[in-house]
Amino acid sequence: MKTKNILYKLACIAGIVFLISGCSDFLTRDAEHQTTEEEWWVSKEMLQTVLEQLYRPMPGGTLVYTARDISQTTGSMAYYNMKVENEGLTDNGVTCANYVDNTSLTYGTASSSMTSITNIWNMKWAVIRRCCRYLENYHKAVFDPDKQPHEGIQSVDMWAAEARALRAYYHLELFTLFGPIPVVDHVLTPSEQKLERKSQEEVISWIVTELEEASKNLPVKPQVPEERWRWTKGACYAYISYLYMFVSDWENAKAWAQKVIDLNIYDLYRSPADPEHSYSEQFLYEAYTNNTPESILTKDKGAGQATWRLLPPGYRNGGTGVAPTASMLDAYELKDGRTLDELSEDERRHYHIYPTPEDRDPRLGMTICFPNEEFLGYSNQVWSSESLDYIGKRNSSKTGYWIKKWVNEQDLTLSDLSTGTLPFQLMRYAVVLLNYVECAIELGELGDPKIYEYLDMIRDRAGMPPVDRSKYATQEKLRELVRRERRVELAFEGHRLMDIRRWKIGEEVMNCSVYGAKMPDSEELFFVEERRFNPERDYLWPIPLTEITSNEKMVQNPGY
Repeated sequence: MKTKNILYKLACIAGIVFLISGCSDFLTRDAEHQTTEEEWWVSKEMLQTVLEQLYRPMPGGTLVYTARDISQTTGSMAYYNMKVENEGLTDNGVTCANYVDNTSLTYGTASSSMTSITNIWNMKWAVIRRCCRYLENYHKAVFDPDKQPHEGIQSVDMWAAEARALRAYYHLELFTLFGPIPVVDHVLTPSEQKLERKSQEEVISWIVTELEEASKNLPVKPQVPEERWRWTKGACYAYISYLYMFVSDWENAKAWAQKVIDLNIYDLYRSPADPEHSYSEQFLYEAYTNNTPESILTKDKGAGQATWRLLPPGYRNGGTGVAPTASMLDAYELKDGRTLDELSEDERRHYHIYPTPEDRDPRLGMTICFPNEEFLGYSNQVWSSESLDYIGKRNSSKTGYWIKKWVNEQDLTLSDLSTGTLPFQLMRYAVVLLNYVECAIELGELGDPKIYEYLDMIRDRAGMPPVDRSKYATQEKLRELVRRERRVELAFEGHRLMDIRRWKIGEEVMNCSVYGAKMPDSEELFFVEERRFNPERDYLWPIPLTEITSNEKMVQNPGY
């Protein structure tokens, strides 16, 4: 890989970030005539500061401009590091934000010279190098053995385990986006400036080993509830399962999902005050006030600006980062459990044109805001050409729909909507349960009672009836059900892109016309755009051209 450029970017990024936070590049000195590198690593306070910096490139929900996030200092490096906006790369949504350009990827015209893809590649490798530097120096710090963790002093081995988990996670992200990659597990010497891509088996084995080893020195759960953004055993186990899911290794994926379940510390969130809205409340501040047992790993403040970036522009200059598609709405069942495909042609067309949320899975109304619907005291004016909300207008919805998840009243009380502190859930217990169910189905273990038990748990929390055992009794029908449940339960949480890739359904769901809401005085849906998907190429992103040209050992992905 282009290690020289990555090292250079690493030094630049680290320097800028630490200047913002009152520190300087930890690779050299803190500041002129101040802390040397040797003194830096001895200080446990600085060691903790460096660790917190390693968390900053963890993806969030929506774009967050804050000194706590590395994206602020790297401009467009934030592209594709946002799970909610990334839904615009799938059949769930259409990107509306002016700070993200997904059209090359959805129109089938992506190239290896795309700046946004190059930046995300460089950013991930930069922080991987910083993790290596940390792991080769952390042992120099001296801790008072008489201090206990509950007194606020963390174990140096635990901090190292967090850095190790982070390094593995950043490799995992690169692998799911670009395919087999090099593995960087130490600070490279000048003779190691050009690396080759490892085989898929080698990459998977290394990531799994790193997460498993890291888990041995991590707590079962965060020492304080406010630190759900820190890596734990449960987070390591969940992401090992997630990785095995991505490559269809069902036995291992199921086994690691079971390890998460066996910890007996996670559960689906249930609102003590408003049980019927437990699903929607799970994504709001109230869930954290009630110490939600569902969150396994979060991005600190990762949804802090979601209210601002998902609201219509007519309401306090909302940004509408991504808008739901008609295809997304069609995925929701009726309240009685029937799908649109089970209806007569006339009924199916009716619900396709008139989604009618009151007749549907309650998650539809909790997730999506409809044209002219009053939500949080505001009614969007999507069909009024004089309104800022007018469909397709700058920063407005391109489909006529908006996202409700994470949008909350508490942030609306802020004078500045960009200063919210809501966490974003990168991994939650519902994902683990769905992982287990899918694995059991794919392994043909249809007699496993947990398949129905876990699906019923998720559906019941949402206000849906239990799974119809007679209708969903075969592997084919259960596969159809669990895939639909993943789509609606995890809508706009950033999992759909990975699901499309691992199920290899891109040519089916991404090679089509995209539609939005029903147009006024018409029985037709609003046409948004035409998408193209090449299954021989588009399941992977291109390795950046700058990487290819500077490293003759780096092999480009097919078709680019």
